[in-house]
Amino acid sequence: MPSLAEVQAGFVATINEGPDALDPALFAGDTQRVMLGLKAHANTISHARLVALEQTFPRTLETLGKAEFNRISREYCESANARAADSNTIGSEFPAFLRGAGCDPSVIDLAKIEWLWLQSYNAAEAEILNLADLAGIDETALVAMPASAHPAAFLFTLNAPLSSALPELKEQAENLHALLVTRPAAMPAIFPASRVQADIFAAAEKNATIGNLLELAAEQGDEDDALAEIIHLINAGALTHAKRQGEEK
Repeated sequence: MPSLAEVQAGFVATINEGPDALDPALFAGDTQRVMLGLKAHANTISHARLVALEQTFPRTLETLGKAEFNRISREYCESANARAADSNTIGSEFPAFLRGAGCDPSVIDLAKIEWLWLQSYNAAEAEILNLADLAGIDETALVAMPASAHPAAFLFTLNAPLSSALPELKEQAENLHALLVTRPAAMPAIFPASRVQADIFAAAEKNATIGNLLELAAEQGDEDDALAEIIHLINAGALTHAKRQGEEK
């Protein structure tokens, strides 16, 4: 008798690859009736994948238009990566697929940002570093205070002009370098990030202290504005006291 894993693998292979992959030993009854049942199940899975993409990339859908988005989505759902993914991870390679489909770079950036929004939403919990945490402590303690990138914070460097589908950033769109996708409250939010702020966040991803980040900010920009760069990241909810996962404590 085949194992559960073998049965599941055979079931998935039959749905993805068609009748030639069917192992008659896995199913009871006439092969034609088995295939009709599997076809109905495959159609249900295909629909669920398309819906998952629509829900993951709503602004990309709006930008491309429903007809074009669905056309590209259907092609994407036939790819090996999409077939191997569940509804929670099916969008991971979708931005790259948009590039292969010849979409505008601003649309590709938009899809990447929406994917990071979902990653932020599902990220692990950690206490956010607040400005109140810096109040009332002396300079020595401030410099030594640990500061790491929050697990729900992600930096994205833009490759094209900002999409008009992000109107909340319209005022900062000119010469915008990067974006921070963070979760300062229950839902993720998107904040602009300068080159200096992006460099500071990258340093925090490797674990640092407030002192380290201040030194980097002073080296990259105006020493008098170094603390302001850190404060921007703090206000965005991008930093935490906790060590990042996988790093030494």
